[in-house]
Amino acid sequence: MAWDAPMKILLTNDDGPFGGGVSALRRGLEQLGEVTVVCPADERSGVSRGITFTMPVRVRQARLGDGASVWTLSGTPSDCVFFAFSEIYDSPPDLVVSGVNIGLNAGVAAHYSGTVAAALDGALNGVRSVALSTCASNAERPDAVAAQAVRVLDLLLKAGPEGAWAFNVNIPRLDGGEPPICFVRQCPERPRFRFARRDEDYGRTHYWMSWQVDGGSAAPDTDVAALARGEIAVTPLRDDLTDAAALETLRNRLWSDKRTA
Repeated sequence: MAWDAPMKILLTNDDGPFGGGVSALRRGLEQLGEVTVVCPADERSGVSRGITFTMPVRVRQARLGDGASVWTLSGTPSDCVFFAFSEIYDSPPDLVVSGVNIGLNAGVAAHYSGTVAAALDGALNGVRSVALSTCASNAERPDAVAAQAVRVLDLLLKAGPEGAWAFNVNIPRLDGGEPPICFVRQCPERPRFRFARRDEDYGRTHYWMSWQVDGGSAAPDTDVAALARGEIAVTPLRDDLTDAAALETLRNRLWSDKRTA
């Protein structure tokens, strides 16, 4: 992969400096350019686009398992993106990469994901951004996952739209070979939430949350269905939460009411 000049790449995640194969992904991204790692100091899964403004954010420098330097923050993935843009880079990076999250962020799960949030906030700052997630069964294959991530990134950088964008990429179980890359929409089906009860000593109780989406019932052009077929699911995201259809309905009704009043 050849580029006119080395890219500046911000790498973050929601699993901390030792989770999600961050070292393998950093090495893979070095094929594309210069990589700066800024991530939460601890696991921050499920925080979505939360930011820290009611307490100070602690910043430290640490080393990954392979010796590479990394910035760690006491805050969230979104904090990491905003901090990097404000305090580390003199000019914005060329690419923000978030992940690789161990655990898929397809369908409705994308709304709650700190991994996806970091990509959205990269795009909010005007930079091309990608969120990367994979299934738990790939946790012991970080190099293979990183290779597929770079493969998708290379495609998006060459063929993606102009300007800032955010893509949500989910990589299925890797059993050898290269899975097809499929461009799909987000599955809108609501997951089934479950709370598993655990009884402790002294009459105390706690619960563990989990959720599941039935991939077999998902529409074939969605991320959940693509993953069920063993394909890499790539979904373009947008930051605008406006419901355009509802807005048009309200405008039409209010306009009609004014004309008949």
